[in-house]
Formats: sequence, structure tokens, C-alpha cells
Amino acid sequence: MASLPRKPAHLFLALGGVLVLAGGGAFVAGMFNPTPAEAAADAAPEGPPPANVRVASATMRELAPHSQAPGSIVSVNDSLIAAATGGPVIWVAEIGSIVAQGDVIARIDPIDATLLRDESRADIARLSSRADYLASLVERFEGLGEDGGESEASLDQMRADRDEAAQNLARARVALRRAETALERTQVRAPFAGRIADRQIEVGEFAQPGSPIARLVNLEALEVTARAPDTLLANVHAGDTIAVANGAQTLNAEVRAVVPVGDTVSRTLELRLVLPSTDWHIGSAVQVSLPRSAPKPAVTVNRDALILRADRVSVFKIDEENNARRVDVELGAADGDLIEVIGEIKAGDRVVVRGGERLRDGQPVIVQDTAGGALS
Repeated sequence: MASLPRKPAHLFLALGGVLVLAGGGAFVAGMFNPTPAEAAADAAPEGPPPANVRVASATMRELAPHSQAPGSIVSVNDSLIAAATGGPVIWVAEIGSIVAQGDVIARIDPIDATLLRDESRADIARLSSRADYLASLVERFEGLGEDGGESEASLDQMRADRDEAAQNLARARVALRRAETALERTQVRAPFAGRIADRQIEVGEFAQPGSPIARLVNLEALEVTARAPDTLLANVHAGDTIAVANGAQTLNAEVRAVVPVGDTVSRTLELRLVLPSTDWHIGSAVQVSLPRSAPKPAVTVNRDALILRADRVSVFKIDEENNARRVDVELGAADGDLIEVIGEIKAGDRVVVRGGERLRDGQPVIVQDTAGGALS
């Protein structure tokens, strides 16, 4: 059998080179021709996706810078109730007892007062009988006239005895009222409704007139007392409403009075505020917010809108195209959750109050809802 002619080796090498070049060209073409998915991704706009945020409107209101003054909660009625008569104490209300006005809070042994009352009653009975006798005697002899056989001098003496007996009877009646009052005072009564905060005397001890018996405190009528320099109180007047803080709680209290008598040591005046119904306790320390100047118009935002950084404070304002724009601001006076911002913010601007921490300048947003100046 005849053998096939052998191909030259250089022919196979040339053919292999052509194949390599063809494959490399396809690879290079693949590098510069993206797939449809890659092309779609490249066609998408650059930048972060829209963020969900909540916004509130900046508002214009009257604000003033404030300073804090320490104060205390006190009761309008906080008294040491004293004994009005003396004697051994036989009962005292327990600490914490709630009493109404007129309730008995302590008792003093009434034996001496009872005996004095009974003695006064006996004196009245005796003196009343004598006064009646002398009055009838004078009346009888005056009716007899000159034929009665009594001289004018004797009749004058009878009249004097009658008048003296009437005076003695009147004094005896006063003594009886005094004895009855002393007996009533053996029961020490509450002059106002409240709670027994402390006992100043115990059963078995001897009370003197004026001795303190118990401390009675009205828990319903509360006030705040604070002291501040007269310069700080220049913008505070009776009837004003001032913020009072007790820890994390804050409420508004009405100014009852600014006492215009300064302390010679501290050079401060006393401020009294009427505290509305609250569960704050008497004796608690509070902070009273006092204006340092008259109020002036200010653009305010909710505190939740503030983005606090070490080197700046800013807020995100939402433009008409729903893009977030960072605006650096300076802070001014505050009123509760609202605070003055000084910068390129005006009343009515929408500012982000939720979701601002992760926002970037110029990032599109989706506004979930819109609140007023105060965050709802």
C-alpha cells in the first residue's frame, strides 16, 4: 500500500498560530463588548439610592436665650402644728396619715381642763343665784317707795350689791368660756387638709402651750421657689409661663410672684411659681428656665433635625426635587423640643427629622410624611 505524503512541519505551526490569534481576538473582543446585563448596569444613574426620611417644617416663633436657676418644690401649706394648751400627750397621729381640715391629729389629757370647766359652771350657778336675789330685793324696795322703811343710803347699797353680783356673774361666764376653750384645745386639730410628715412629740411627753406637735403638709397646693439675680429676673413678671425641669420631665408653671426683696448675702431675689397637678415630690430639686432677654423672632426646627459632628452642626433641607441638601447652622435659643437655627434655613423649609444620620449631600429621598414645626 502506498503511503500518504507527509505534511511539512512548518505548515502545522502556521495553522496553530492562526487559531491562537483567532481565539485571542475573541477574548479581547469580549473584554470590550459587555454583556446585556452589564450594559444595563452601566446605563443606570450613579449615586446612592433614594432614602426614606421623615420631615418637619421649620417655623418662625418668638424666642429668648435662657439661663437655668436651681429651685425646690415646696408646699403652700407646710406647718409645725403646736399645742395651744399644756398637759400630758395621750395620742398623736401616725406619720403618713392623711387628714382633712378639722380632723384631730393629737390629744392632750383633758382632766385639768375638764375640772376647770366644771368649777366655772358651779361658780356661775352660785353667782347667778345671788345676782337674781339682789336684783329682786332692789326691785321690791324700790316698789315700796318712801314708805318702805329703808333709807336712801340703804337702797343705794342694795343697788351696788346687785350691780357687783351681775359683774361677778359676767366674769364667771368668761371664765367658763375660757375653760371650755382650754378643753377644746386638748384636741389638736388640723388647720388644713394634708398629710402628717413628722411627729414632734410622743405619747407620754408633756406638752407646753406652743410646743410643736406634728408637721402637717398640704400635698395638693405646690409651688416652686427659686432665687436668681435681679438682672435675670428683669424679664420675668407675674402671670408669665416658665419651663421647670425635674430630671427628664419638663412642664410649664405660672409665675405667682417675684418677691422684690433681695438677700443681703447672695444678692438674689425669690421667685415663686404655681406648680400644676403633678406627681413631683415636695423637696425635689428642679431647674427653672429664666429668659436672659426679651423674646425675638427666630427660625426654629425640631431638635431631631440636628446632625451633630465634632466640627459642625448641620441639618438636611429637602429641595423641590426631593433631594437632601446639607446646610451648616449655628444654634441659638431653645424652647422645649424646638431650637433656633441660624443659617440658610427659613420658615417653611422642609428639614429631615428622621433618617438624616445616613444621608449624603444631594441624595434623593422618599418623604414618608410631613409634620409641623413640632415632631408628632
